[in-house]
Amino acid sequence: MTTLTHLQMHREHRAWESDISFWRDELAVWQEELGKVRSEMQQLEQALEEHAKALREHASSLRLQEEALEKHEHAIAEFEKGGEGDELLELARKHSEEAQRHARYRELHEQLKRRHHQVVAHWNVLLRALREAVSRQGSDKPAG
Repeated sequence: MTTLTHLQMHREHRAWESDISFWRDELAVWQEELGKVRSEMQQLEQALEEHAKALREHASSLRLQEEALEKHEHAIAEFEKGGEGDELLELARKHSEEAQRHARYRELHEQLKRRHHQVVAHWNVLLRALREAVSRQGSDKPAG
């Protein structure tokens, strides 16, 4: 081997050591960032639980609305069968309030639908990106 070859190898080794040092610094930053992300997962879980709670509350309110409609329909049917209709008169007076309440339910349902679709869409994008990154990670390793 010539002196030039030794010098060239020595320079390459120093350059590689510099690369490795830089890579270690970057890895330390990445590990710190990942640690932060992992700690923030609790916030994600909390946000998903709050969304699940909103869905449950909406389902409960829909059930209450269904019960009110059934009561009103029952009163109408009783009146049509010849009943006195005492309850029906009160329900008829409140019908416009019920119409407004139903319009509000429609609006709330549409808002919840949009939020739900955003949550699921963002989750799917994140999950797909993470899966792709992990699968590429295994194929990016140098041979040897």
